[in-house]
Amino acid sequence: MIVTTSLSRRGLVRAGGGLLLTGILPIDDNMSDWGCGLQGRGADRFERAEEFYRGVAAGLYRDPRDLLYQAGIVAQLGIGAYLLEIGASDDWCRQRIGLFVDKALAIANEAGLDHRQPDMLELARLLSPYGQWRGPFAADLPMTAAIDELRVSATLNDLLAKVRRRLAGEHIEARAR
Repeated sequence: MIVTTSLSRRGLVRAGGGLLLTGILPIDDNMSDWGCGLQGRGADRFERAEEFYRGVAAGLYRDPRDLLYQAGIVAQLGIGAYLLEIGASDDWCRQRIGLFVDKALAIANEAGLDHRQPDMLELARLLSPYGQWRGPFAADLPMTAAIDELRVSATLNDLLAKVRRRLAGEHIEARAR
């Protein structure tokens, strides 16, 4: 068994397998096909965002607090991938953004992400800071009324699609028409 600190599938495949904090993640030949095909500073982080998104999209989180916590992880990883790609460092993101998805989204939008969909802006405000939805006192938080799992999933999917296009080098022409 090989122990690695890389949380990306790409890193685990390169290492020939790995042990994660949550247990042993089996590595087989077809796992390399799961890679997102992106290169650059944000590629591994984006790949992790997609991995966490799979659980949200599959409806694995029944408690709204668990769903919101996982949604926060997906959004922060996705936005963080974009910020890394344009030159931000992990330390810079940690010091200036922390767990605030709304702040990360605002910074990324000002830096060219241009993802200002109302559903994402609303979700980012609800999530921030997303750590509030997890931890010893999360049970003391009020239950959130009627979180639409499908809407959260669709909103995150739109965000990840936008980030993927940006990481792949797509540039949207200015709307000067």
